Amino acid sequence: MIVIMEMPAHLRTLPQEAFDILRYFSTTNTDVARVDDIMDSTGMSERRLRAGVRGLVTKRFLLLDGYQTYRLNEAGRKALNDFLQYEASVPAGAQSSRNRQIMRRLVLVTPRILLSGQPTNIFVGFDDADDDEIVNEPLNLLLRVQVVNSSPDTSANKDTSLLLENRSARQVFEIIPGAYTKVRLRCYIYQIENEEDAPEMAGGMYVDLNVVASPDQVDRTLTAFGVDVQFTTRD
Repeated sequence: MIVIMEMPAHLRTLPQEAFDILRYFSTTNTDVARVDDIMDSTGMSERRLRAGVRGLVTKRFLLLDGYQTYRLNEAGRKALNDFLQYEASVPAGAQSSRNRQIMRRLVLVTPRILLSGQPTNIFVGFDDADDDEIVNEPLNLLLRVQVVNSSPDTSANKDTSLLLENRSARQVFEIIPGAYTKVRLRCYIYQIENEEDAPEMAGGMYVDLNVVASPDQVDRTLTAFGVDVQFTTRD
């Protein structure tokens, strides 16, 4: 009878990219590695490498050891040994479902200058997925926009849901700036993995925009702001 050990609890939430990095360290005679060497050996893109490094650093298995250089600490070496023991117990060809971290480009599009008291549409969405960001199932997201210095006649918080697939997608939000010279737009993205659990923050950004009182001073030219947001998916 073949016995497959259960993956240790402290490894289960690591993204697939983190395991690729651990495998790399298992092939070297040192606990220190440069980013370029890891990428060359594993074939990972820069985005995937960042996702794996972030997972290991968050767990305190990996430490920054200089410019573009990381080091496995004592906890990291134990995690590596635990992972190798687990992987050795899995029969060749056996399939297992693991977490994988992906990055998507969040884009916020707004007019350059807003008009006080005037309803204005802004757009929140995502670019197309790169090849290493492809998902098999849509990501269940909550998009939240908060407007600091919003008109008192409208809610400052606006939420909407989005099932994000591999194509670009966007949602439209209507905001009304108050009688101020500036507003701050905060955009938060939450991932819902289980309807029974609270949404988990995936990332976001904020931008400050000028507000004017005269229509003659409005600039409706659209401008875009972007940031990478990290999500968890399963293979």
